[in-house]
Amino acid sequence: MVGAKKGDRINIKCEIKLEDGTLCYKTEEEDTLQFTLGEDNFLPKIESEILDMEAGQSKTITLEPDEAFGPFIDDLVIEAPKDVFKSEVELEVGSKVKINTPSGKNYYGVVTELTEENLKLNLNHPLAGKKLIIDLYLDSIKDEEAEPEKKSFFKFSKTKKKQKKKDTIKTANPSDSK
Repeated sequence: MVGAKKGDRINIKCEIKLEDGTLCYKTEEEDTLQFTLGEDNFLPKIESEILDMEAGQSKTITLEPDEAFGPFIDDLVIEAPKDVFKSEVELEVGSKVKINTPSGKNYYGVVTELTEENLKLNLNHPLAGKKLIIDLYLDSIKDEEAEPEKKSFFKFSKTKKKQKKKDTIKTANPSDSK
């Protein structure tokens, strides 16, 4: 049997945990993640670990923060006035927000603190600064001649038999402030 190589379209199942065993992500039994190896559609270390694996093989991969979502950066925890957020948005600790900038770039964060007039937002990726343990199963390999994959927002596509409801992200636009 031939192992996975760059250009192959692959389907994987995986379970991602923190070092303490906290589950971060798990593909459902009937789901797989699908992407093309070598197109930088997934974390580079995972892609390199998948090379030469055969369909049906499993592997456990440990990612240091710099191989995953980077270090936690203190400067990405910012304070902002509440009034820059749309009035219909109810903010509370743990709220996920999307910040639209005048340049068109969007930032995402989580409210970590609230005061009467301000809020503190953490703009780091939720897994920044964390070591990840990934149990990976290579479900299938299609060679580079296979039909082109569908691109998704996250650069890899999730194949599913049923759709799940997505979390709502509360939005704010500084230019819409009162």
